[in-house]
Amino acid sequence: MTLSRRDFAALSLAAPLAWSLAPPVRALARTPLVIAAGAATGDAPASTRVAYDLAITAGADVIAASVFPTRDGWLVALPGADLAATTDVAARPEFADRRKVRSIDGHDVPGWSVEDFTLAELKALVCVTPGAKRRGPDAGRTILTFEELMATARAGSVRMARVIGVEVRIVEAARWAALDLAVEPRLATAIRTAGYNFPAAAMVVAAEEPDALRTLGELTRVRRAMRLRAADGAGQRSSDGLKAIRGFAEAIAADSALLIDLAQPKTIPPLGLVADAHAAGLTVQAWTAPDAGAVFPPPPFRAGDARRIFAALFAVGCDAVAGDNAALVARGRDDAASRDRG
Repeated sequence: MTLSRRDFAALSLAAPLAWSLAPPVRALARTPLVIAAGAATGDAPASTRVAYDLAITAGADVIAASVFPTRDGWLVALPGADLAATTDVAARPEFADRRKVRSIDGHDVPGWSVEDFTLAELKALVCVTPGAKRRGPDAGRTILTFEELMATARAGSVRMARVIGVEVRIVEAARWAALDLAVEPRLATAIRTAGYNFPAAAMVVAAEEPDALRTLGELTRVRRAMRLRAADGAGQRSSDGLKAIRGFAEAIAADSALLIDLAQPKTIPPLGLVADAHAAGLTVQAWTAPDAGAVFPPPPFRAGDARRIFAALFAVGCDAVAGDNAALVARGRDDAASRDRG
């Protein structure tokens, strides 16, 4: 049955949005998902409503953001805890005294950090794209709360008449716990309040720290994804490691370099992790959004090769692919589907 936009709006307002959990157990949807990871563009700063709206229109099925606690206990969506990197805080004289030097991973890092600000203070800031000129009105370019992130997905679902999910990532869980701002209980409460506390809900929580996901599993029934990075050890990617992950998560969110061989740009063959993860009962997300200082696509690829890499990730069986450019990821999915049909 095909729903009209009005019918879809009525249903989405009446109940939390959900994906079908049809067999096999790893399936989140009938087709692989496109995840908008921050969705930054030259005109739309990352993790803002305007960026996510553009990504949803371009084909994103999921909007993703890292969440951080404010001084007064709210959760906000940001690319990172350092506000100077993505907001105009450095140009705000009223917040000059909040600049501090913090020790992060053994390095002294000066800047403005989210935990030193209340939600009201953060709402006074405007998000910016580093290196880009500030254009257009500030509306839609303020920092989003978790609740506003969910509302953006709901509004996008109504506008597009299809389910738009949310993926939130817990970063440095131990750091926030040490500051008496633990993210897990706050996030669990927010998920329950939003009505998304069930396995088929259009919601995923990702983290690099297994303990954070275990805690979420004790507090909620939401689906969880273990973040795997290329720089990490290989133990988690072994058969036993994947089985262990399945004990506290339903998915892995792995760097693309762990899933396909990017050293062979002509063929881009699979590396076997997708098949191994599926055998362990895990869904697989491919993450291509680069960390600070990294680039995608990596050498020897050129910028124009991104779509081909996205297609290769879908072709090897990834259940979702995450990238900054949702339109390109969606085109890669279409390319992979066309090859399958051919």
